[in-house]
Amino acid sequence: MSGLVIPFFGLKRQYENIKDELLDITDKVLRSGQLIEGFYTLELEKYLGQRVGSNAVICHSGTQALEIVATYLRQQFNNPKAAIPNLTYPATANAFLTTGYELNLVDTNNYGIIKTDDIQSLVDVTVIVGLYGRDPEISYKAKINSNFVVVDGAQHWLCLNKNSNLGLATTVSFDPTKNLNSSGNGGALLTHDIDLVKFASFYRSNGKPTFKIPGTNSKMSELDCAHVLVRSKYIDDWQDKRLKIASHYNQEFSQLPIKLLCDLSVPNAVQKYVIFLNNRKELQLHMNENNIDTKIAYENTLSELPAFKGYSNPSFLSTSYMLSKGVLSLPIYPELTDSEVEYIVLVVKSFFK
Repeated sequence: MSGLVIPFFGLKRQYENIKDELLDITDKVLRSGQLIEGFYTLELEKYLGQRVGSNAVICHSGTQALEIVATYLRQQFNNPKAAIPNLTYPATANAFLTTGYELNLVDTNNYGIIKTDDIQSLVDVTVIVGLYGRDPEISYKAKINSNFVVVDGAQHWLCLNKNSNLGLATTVSFDPTKNLNSSGNGGALLTHDIDLVKFASFYRSNGKPTFKIPGTNSKMSELDCAHVLVRSKYIDDWQDKRLKIASHYNQEFSQLPIKLLCDLSVPNAVQKYVIFLNNRKELQLHMNENNIDTKIAYENTLSELPAFKGYSNPSFLSTSYMLSKGVLSLPIYPELTDSEVEYIVLVVKSFFK
């Protein structure tokens, strides 16, 4: 397979497969003249609500969804403190930092899920992240020492169902790199709390129509909503393909001197396929030399980044720190061919020979 190039993301391939449908709906949206807050926004909220069995409020991004929830809760505390897993994308922490919270950065387990037993007392909000697509199983965890639980579901929400624990709210991202993606920006919050639904609906529209609360402009375009709805028709088949590839990787890599972070014994949306090894840089170079693109998510813990260094955090011997120094993500998307999957397996195995 000389000269084969396997990109990390399959967006170009996805577009080729559903191009006619995307172009057709694009024409319908643009012809309508209703480019925000129209039919497709309502339809996407309805789709999300029916899929998870909750209320859904669409906004501009997953980060903005977290900011809206953080702002809603901020009203109840004078000097709120939020517990955040130390290994996550900075946007998770930024949403609370920019809305006036003190942060408590908390260590994770071997799968990157926050260790609830390490959360300090007097924390007002605990933020749980389903890292890499793994369901964090918040309903089964030890008692959390906070008043509220907020779930950053950007990576794992597709494995939720009507019986899942959403916490106060679970936030969703339709970033182009996510499994169910828009063609630009988009996010949502899922919640059973009617007061939060009302607050979010006003807040995303600068407080309109009553203007009793301040807010911001946080809309998802009709075009992006329509594109997500087109892709939603295929998402279950795409998820099945991801799970099959992940299962095959797990089987083929099980005897290699690496840790497999894609645990399929629990619900898993397989947003990323991540392995851990001590010589990550060498394997990544080996993959690149064989025309396979890989990524690192995430190379630094939050506590190592300048914006978060002033807050309580785990030591450099923590699980989250050690994970960050060895995680590597391999391509996993439904547009991969069987031969490409086998080639990826072959190249990984060849590194250890």
